[in-house]
Amino acid sequence: MQWNAALDTGIAAVDRQHRQLLRLFNRVAATRDAVRLRAALRALARYARRHFATESRLMRRWPLDARHCDAHARAHRRFAAFIDRASALVGRAPVAVGDELTGFLAQWLHHHIMGMDARMAQAVLALRRGQPRRECPQDRAAPGPPPEGVEKTWGGPAFSREESIGDALDSVFDGLGERTFALLETNLRLRDEIEQRRCAQASLRESEARYRDLFMHAPDALFEIDAQQRIALVNDAGVRLLGAGCADALCGQPFDRFVGGIGDTLPQQAQLRRVDQGTAAVEVLASSPDARGARRLLVRDLGDRRRLQRAATEAARLEQERLAHELHDGAGQRLVAIGLFAAALRRSLHGDGRVADAELAAELAAHIGQTLDEIRRLAHGLAPLPLGGGLHAALGALCAELQCAYCGSHAADAIDQGVALQLYRIAQEALSNALRHAAATRVELRLDADADTVTLCVRDDGCGIGAGAHEGLGMSTMRHRADAIGAWLDIAAPAGGGTEVRCRWPRPH
Repeated sequence: MQWNAALDTGIAAVDRQHRQLLRLFNRVAATRDAVRLRAALRALARYARRHFATESRLMRRWPLDARHCDAHARAHRRFAAFIDRASALVGRAPVAVGDELTGFLAQWLHHHIMGMDARMAQAVLALRRGQPRRECPQDRAAPGPPPEGVEKTWGGPAFSREESIGDALDSVFDGLGERTFALLETNLRLRDEIEQRRCAQASLRESEARYRDLFMHAPDALFEIDAQQRIALVNDAGVRLLGAGCADALCGQPFDRFVGGIGDTLPQQAQLRRVDQGTAAVEVLASSPDARGARRLLVRDLGDRRRLQRAATEAARLEQERLAHELHDGAGQRLVAIGLFAAALRRSLHGDGRVADAELAAELAAHIGQTLDEIRRLAHGLAPLPLGGGLHAALGALCAELQCAYCGSHAADAIDQGVALQLYRIAQEALSNALRHAAATRVELRLDADADTVTLCVRDDGCGIGAGAHEGLGMSTMRHRADAIGAWLDIAAPAGGGTEVRCRWPRPH
């Protein structure tokens, strides 16, 4: 936009500042860059402070119509408020703010400068020339006394009507600007909300992708079942565990067709039925139902772990057997020789009349005998169990030694020696715990066997296990031994009192 005569007011100071505003208008119209617009807005704010101060001085100096002064002041405040709101929004929506600012400045140049400022300049110039005007009855008092020699005869009906129309137009334009900015701010909020939602959805999709990748490639079988206990999702390990061709063949199938009795979130062991009707021992960990009733399940095949445990147990058994032989045939035999030597020394000293020395030799022989007994007991604990007559006979001998009641079956004698060893050790630990800690008057051991399972049960009538009791080393050892052979171990307090330790081993088929 170029300066033209229509914009001249006749007041040099005002016209210089109007020319500056025109240059700022052209700067704003030429760019939609946020940085340049922000610089232009700062220049407009500085311009407004200087220009409005100039016009305020003119209105205070000359006795202009009070309504004109009020309208002018309101317009100045609206200009400053517009610049403030545009400055606050330009960084977020430079194009929209630039468009709105260009329109506002064009309207201001056309309406305010060519209208309100021009009328103010005409009145000021007339007062400077001393031209009287007919006073209007509705005029209010001027904001200040007129200069000396100037008659208070300004105003007039036509001037007041123009001012009123101009003020009304200002209000209309400002109202449009306010609504435009309100819409712009609303649009920006909506844009921010949409962007936040887009980012949240992208993050959710990324999280779901990561979850699905972890889910599908986890080494353990993972299942998601719906509220009707049907398989909704299964990973690759789950497909392999169930022996299915693909995941689609399993989705929609009832989960209890493969594993039944999943009731709580604690790890539990169960028998899994494969698609090909084969079975496998598994450990199941189930999550609590979510709001939709869906649950996540982790199913771990215990076969490999139990094979490793059995191999480790067998290696430990062989090492114990070696140590037992070393103690019995090595240290034990040497202690026997030393004991015989001590006995011979006692007799020799006694024959020589050295009674005191003979007593010392006798005491030495006694300590050697005690140490030999301890080594024999230790070797007995490490040595292979006397299972030549089967598990039934070995447990019967153990109960006879500990003076406990026993009821067993020869049907368990045909089981693997490694399994029999672990069952024997579990019975040994359970009987020892009952005799040492339960204060029981009766301890009973039962061994039951059928075609499917071998069950070992130790029960006492002692003080029982208190609620929240800490599981000690003995119980942990029993659980480890049971897990090593794929057995289930339960430790409970029966209704009649006391404690019951039950170990159930499923026969392999």
